[in-house]
Amino acid sequence: MNSLDYYSLILNNPPSAPDQIRKTMSKVITFSRVFPAYHPKAGELTHFVEKIWTSINANVAEADGLPDERERYCFEKYSPKHHTIRSGNRFKAGEYFSPRVWSGKPYNSKQVIIAPDLKIEKVWNVEVEKDSFRNDDGAITVITKIIIEGKHKTEYYERLAQNDGLTLGDLCCWFSKPFKGQIICWNKNIEY
Repeated sequence: MNSLDYYSLILNNPPSAPDQIRKTMSKVITFSRVFPAYHPKAGELTHFVEKIWTSINANVAEADGLPDERERYCFEKYSPKHHTIRSGNRFKAGEYFSPRVWSGKPYNSKQVIIAPDLKIEKVWNVEVEKDSFRNDDGAITVITKIIIEGKHKTEYYERLAQNDGLTLGDLCCWFSKPFKGQIICWNKNIEY
């Protein structure tokens, strides 16, 4: 299976809904192909591209001529990535973004568009707090606290990680420092 063929199909069959016609340019969001250097899985593939393709399956599956083997390639192998978490406060529901990856070394290579522009359906403010303490045996334990829209609900942790295309452990390690930003979601059905 050649993932570039699949990518080409997505770009050549963009959604034709009226809300796709807009006057402003999309903002760019780049996704990491590998886990960052500080992460325990440093250098391993994230498969975010395939997980994003899985997330937008509903739009792509409606395109004429989507071969079954391409559909199965992503949609059975990878769990979907329905949102991303970014620092700052620059995104709003209703805006569009262009999902991209770096063709080589980040910031020193060209960006590759991985899907048509996606509409941001929902945005939540998020904070990640880190706290650590030393156990009786001398080991240091780090606790991650995730706050969405000012509310700390541990029952959201697993779902948040899954919707971001990660395990809970990977999500907690990704945010190794305190963080304030946004959850940018392109799926209408996600709620927190």
